[in-house]
Amino acid sequence: MPCQDAAGGVTTPRPALVLADGAGSSPASDLGARTLVSAMLRLADTLEPQLAWLLDGREAPTADAVEQLARLLVRHAKGTLHDRAAEQCRAVRDLRCTLLLALVGRERLLWLKVGDGELVLEHAVSVSAAQEPQDAMDEEPELMPRLCTLGERGKGEFANQTLFVDERLAFEQVQYGIETTTALTGIALMSDGAAEKLVAFDGGQVSGQLSHWLDDLRRGKLRQRDLIRRFYSENFCRGTSGDDRSIALVARDLP
Repeated sequence: MPCQDAAGGVTTPRPALVLADGAGSSPASDLGARTLVSAMLRLADTLEPQLAWLLDGREAPTADAVEQLARLLVRHAKGTLHDRAAEQCRAVRDLRCTLLLALVGRERLLWLKVGDGELVLEHAVSVSAAQEPQDAMDEEPELMPRLCTLGERGKGEFANQTLFVDERLAFEQVQYGIETTTALTGIALMSDGAAEKLVAFDGGQVSGQLSHWLDDLRRGKLRQRDLIRRFYSENFCRGTSGDDRSIALVARDLP
C-alpha cells in the first residue's frame, strides 16, 4: 500500500507546518492526506493578513477571534475533502485523515489538532551553571531545551479509535489553541507511527532525539535521509505497530 501520511511546511510568509495521517481503513486516504496538506498550506498563505493581525500583534486576540479562525480552518479542511471526493466519485469517508497544524507568528502561534499524532514544542530554558549565588551575576546562563506536547491524546470515544477529518467531524471534537512564541526554538508535528518511540503514551515525556534533530536543522545539517534511516532502523521498529512514520520540523536560532 502507498504511504498514507503526508506532511508539508513553509517558512514564508510565516512558518507553517501541516501533517495528515490517512485512515488505514479508507482506500484513498493517501490522496486525502496529500490533498489536505496542500490545501491547508495554501489557505494559510491566503489568510496572511488575518494571521498577521492574530499572531504578530502585541495585543492578544480574544477567545472569540481564535475560535472563528479555528472554525474557518476546520470548515476549509472538510470542504476540501468533500470536493476531492466528488471529483473522484467517492465517499468522503474514503479520503478521511487526521490533521495537525501549526501557524507561527512573531508573538504567538496557533495550533490545531484532529485525531492522533503529536504536536511538540521546544523552548530554550535558561539554567545557571553557577554554584554560588555571588557567581550568578558573572556567568552566562546555559540554555537547555524543554519539550512539551500540545493537546490531549487524540483518541476517539473507544480504545484504539481516533478522529478524522470527514463529514461527521464536529467542531467540538477539534483541539486548538494559542501559545506564546517567547523562547520558542522548535516545533515538531508527528504522525502516530513516528511518535510511538518519541513521545510517551500519556504525553508526559518526549525523547531528547527531537532536540538533536531540531539543532541539526537549525545548523543546516539535517537531511531527510537521516530521518528515514532513524525511523526504519531495527531499534526504532522493534515493538512498534509498523505504521507509516512522518514528521514535520521547523527550528529557529537560539535566543
